[in-house]
Amino acid sequence: MARDKEETKARILAAVGKLLAESGFKQLGVNAIAREAGVDKVLIYRYFDGLPSLLQSFGKEGGYWISAKELIGDESSVDAETLADWMTYLLLGFLHDLKERPITQEILRWELLEGNELTRELANVRDQLALDSLKFLEQKGSFPPDKDIPAISAVLVAGVVYLTLRTKVSNSFMGIDFDSSTGWRRIEAALESIIQSTVEENQ
Repeated sequence: MARDKEETKARILAAVGKLLAESGFKQLGVNAIAREAGVDKVLIYRYFDGLPSLLQSFGKEGGYWISAKELIGDESSVDAETLADWMTYLLLGFLHDLKERPITQEILRWELLEGNELTRELANVRDQLALDSLKFLEQKGSFPPDKDIPAISAVLVAGVVYLTLRTKVSNSFMGIDFDSSTGWRRIEAALESIIQSTVEENQ
């Protein structure tokens, strides 16, 4: 019985991701999700207490966004010593992960067009990852008092998200070819350079 429940929940979460990627948030509703998942809509209320809570669960459990634990991975295997090293490690890890989540990319594109109470549920999940990551970084090294590390991180993450989403409509930006591994390596090197020049001198 418990297995059936978990399988049904997984189908519902998968249906949320599919519908969001295909048609965004305006068309998302309990009835549409139930049809896509092939379940009675009563189960959505029973297992998730309605659409907002379902979106929260999708953000945390539906393969939508990487968790802080997944992003950090096995610390003992990471070749990082300084705060700048760890910032670079997390940011590049985030970039690599986002590139492998096409459904997440589609959902993020829709969010730019359809900001509403449902998009805010997923934004809260992303914000929690950011806060957890900053707490982790603070454990690895004191933030320089003359540098706003959270704000700098926000700008860098936003850049990563924009460049990743932009590849859907164009394979180049400012002469950088994103269809090639060379183009992405240039971006990775630039991110590392920005972080090192911003943080390293204070360590």
